[in-house]
Amino acid sequence: MGVLLLIWGLSKLTGLSGSTLTTSIDAKDHVSGNPNAPLTLVEYSDFQCPACKHYYPLVKQLVKSHENDLQVVYRHFPLESIHEHALLAAQAAEAASLQGRFWDMHDILFNTQDIWVNDENPKERIIQYAESLRLDIDQFRNDMDSKEVTERVNRDINSGHKANISGTPTFFLNGVQIQAPPQYDEFEKIISQALK
Repeated sequence: MGVLLLIWGLSKLTGLSGSTLTTSIDAKDHVSGNPNAPLTLVEYSDFQCPACKHYYPLVKQLVKSHENDLQVVYRHFPLESIHEHALLAAQAAEAASLQGRFWDMHDILFNTQDIWVNDENPKERIIQYAESLRLDIDQFRNDMDSKEVTERVNRDINSGHKANISGTPTFFLNGVQIQAPPQYDEFEKIISQALK
């Protein structure tokens, strides 16, 4: 319970509640769920962030529970000043995306966060994850350090700055920032109420 209160407290500090999303969703965004849903939940996240890891299964469950009514958009906001491998992980997810496997890499990075974050060589560990996804490893290595991937990650970071984001995770529901509760049932109530 103490961990949940800490995460709730941290989430309360992730920007000004009620600020608005300034960058619209487009074809370059990573979308899970129904793309024609009436509700859109945009999450600015960091693969090395413990609070983001906490919300990861909650958001997945929201998509399952509201498969017709909700789409979730994932945007990168690596907090490099406190998470030294966050940018690397974002670049890995984008390199996987170029081979059609963004969400698979997204899931692996959150599910194994405690492993790669503490690895002596996190890049090689992440490359092993890419191998497990049967990606073209030469292409993956090249793409991780490519201008295209760097620009794609920076696109999300810049859109986060425009929306006055200061921490992760930060959520926007239909363009308005919300303070997401750390328990699934309470988060689900916010989605259900918005549908009404």
